[in-house]
Amino acid sequence: METDQHTLELMPGDVYQERKFGPNTVNRGAILFGCEWDGGRFECGAFIGGMFRSGEFAGGLFNGGIFWGGAWIDGAWEGGFDRNGSYRPRGDSPNQR
Repeated sequence: METDQHTLELMPGDVYQERKFGPNTVNRGAILFGCEWDGGRFECGAFIGGMFRSGEFAGGLFNGGIFWGGAWIDGAWEGGFDRNGSYRPRGDSPNQR
């Protein structure tokens, strides 16, 4: 994804709680607790206990959230729920079925 002045970059050391991020967001290392991801690219960092609605999960850690939609490209799946409400344990990321 090419960045421009309208792209919100989340960097290592940033921590967010209960925030919503849209399609112009790129996570490059921030930690998100209970956030909503609705578009954009998640490259690095941790997504803990939130709602991943759309976008690309291309790296980082996913733990205890809901992967409602989007593309799972890569990353560490530590457990969470898919769009059907089924719990998937560690290693059973959305691209595994």
